[in-house]
Amino acid sequence: MNKFSGLITALFSLTITAHAQTGYVDAGSRAQAMGNAAVTFTDVFSIQNNPAAMGMSEQAGIGLSTQSYFMVEGGLNAVYGTGILPTKKSGVLGMSLHYTGDATFNQTKIGIGYGRKLADVISVGLQLDYVGTQISEIGSGQAFTFDIGVVYKPTKYVTIGAKAFNPIRADNGMENPEPLPALINAGLSWKLSEKVIICAEGEQEMDHALRLKSGIEYHIIDALFLRGGYISNPSMFCTGLGVQLKTFQLDASVQFHQQLGASPGVGLRYTFE
Repeated sequence: MNKFSGLITALFSLTITAHAQTGYVDAGSRAQAMGNAAVTFTDVFSIQNNPAAMGMSEQAGIGLSTQSYFMVEGGLNAVYGTGILPTKKSGVLGMSLHYTGDATFNQTKIGIGYGRKLADVISVGLQLDYVGTQISEIGSGQAFTFDIGVVYKPTKYVTIGAKAFNPIRADNGMENPEPLPALINAGLSWKLSEKVIICAEGEQEMDHALRLKSGIEYHIIDALFLRGGYISNPSMFCTGLGVQLKTFQLDASVQFHQQLGASPGVGLRYTFE
């Protein structure tokens, strides 16, 4: 490989990793199929997407999902593992693990979270995060930050949520530090019927343009969910499905970028009875 092609490859990798850093509201293939508009979702991945939504959960569960970014040769992937445990009187406890990257660049985020209802219609949540960054031939760094969120449910059909990641603007802790993304997400979901949910969300990162995200879920039959979504900046179309098998749910998603291609994902959720 000559120097020019090597430079192009490096720039291409940086473009991808800029949209693949930890902290984004995108855990779980259900969220990915619905344009990552997940700030109101109360499933097992809520500890990553909004710890306040975890406070609305009533059942313990675990989740595992993975996504391959643009099917890059050599593997640039994201892996999510989560678990939540409601208690009788003390809210909901949770733990999350998020790994993104490859052998050249990767970040690992480990979080311990807590969500609690303040009333039947409102809950708050907090997650303490460790973020480790590894860049080959440069070194590694560690950082500590947090997520904080709120969820408000004014009616049984509408849910409003907001979350901030890294509001203290912690950096990656490397020798030549770079700031971790500081993000604010706010959105809502609307249950149009027993079968249809739509959601919309805005995501603002410091010094970047607003990112809009939207999605829809159609519960077509008892065991099958169809999903779609759209993300702006960069523009991506999303689709996917979910299959419910008693306490197991299998989810699949694909996000399409016009120039970079497809990012497929798959996930599994298990809810304890």
